[in-house]
Amino acid sequence: MIAAWELAPPATDTAPAGRPAVLDAVAGRLVVDPSPRELAAAGAVRPRANGVARPAAPPRTTDGQEITLLCNVASATETRLGLAAGAAGVGLLRTEIPFTGAAGWPSEAEHRSALDPVLGLLAGRTAVVRLLDFTGDKIPPFLAGREPGLAPLLSHPRALADQLRAVLRSGRDTELSVMVPMVRTVTELAAVRAALAEAAAGTGAPLPALGMMVEVAATAVAAATFTGACDFFSVGTNDLTSEVLGLDRADPAMSPALAADPRVLALIATVATAAQAAGVGLSVCGDAAADPAVLPLLIGLGIRRFSVGAARLPQVAEWIAAADSAACATQASRALAAAGLVPGQSPRVGS
Repeated sequence: MIAAWELAPPATDTAPAGRPAVLDAVAGRLVVDPSPRELAAAGAVRPRANGVARPAAPPRTTDGQEITLLCNVASATETRLGLAAGAAGVGLLRTEIPFTGAAGWPSEAEHRSALDPVLGLLAGRTAVVRLLDFTGDKIPPFLAGREPGLAPLLSHPRALADQLRAVLRSGRDTELSVMVPMVRTVTELAAVRAALAEAAAGTGAPLPALGMMVEVAATAVAAATFTGACDFFSVGTNDLTSEVLGLDRADPAMSPALAADPRVLALIATVATAAQAAGVGLSVCGDAAADPAVLPLLIGLGIRRFSVGAARLPQVAEWIAAADSAACATQASRALAAAGLVPGQSPRVGS
């Protein structure tokens, strides 16, 4: 652990006693004689008695549009950092990360061991828990050579039920939602909803909202057909961009800024249009939400809920506070029009 005095700059040696200072323990920076803006930012997060920060007021655009900022996490440490940075809660809990080296499907007790430290920090707050997403570079040894994604979880006799019971028990004090990754069909969602209802009945827990990731291009195109089967969409821009542009996620050319490509943006617009028409919740939890070139376009499409990495939260909040939603809408429309598209009109995948 780094002691506070190790973070202090040389200027503190000569600063007169009693001068105001702000210690940013996340960035490892001590600011003597902070500016009014720095003081205001430091005062936006005040710790509770239990050590968990109180959320800052939601950021607003210059024309008063309130934006909900959440954080993407996989551990209690990330959760503490996100809450300290002003997150209103967790918009994406990556449950697969503790089990990428597992030799078999995690039991309910193993899920609880991983979930309790995180969800215990989120009492009364938003907690969106994503089901196991064993895809890409997150495939554990016991699934090597098998079909990745949602299918193995749904086909195993106990894996889904074990995780759902653990989520319901660990998240009992939170504003809990369950999110399904890599959805391709309404049938998959229906299977999870049935299992969730059974788990809630078995544990005596309230039935949480059920949402789905939109990270498959065909799913984005058909977003309207999913609105009757879920309570919210969360757009995963990383996988969506990778598929639409034909780039591997590990390709050095991949960048969150590529979500500004009109072909990707048009798919997100399709999802936004479907969500608004059906009254379904909508957020973006991919890295593009923390990119300065893409964030205004997403705001311009009407998205008002974002989940980003803990370290990016203060910067994203600043970008939001400097944005005008009407100007963002114009920018998004122009970006689509330049490719001969309009909001809600989807391009042909791969075009």
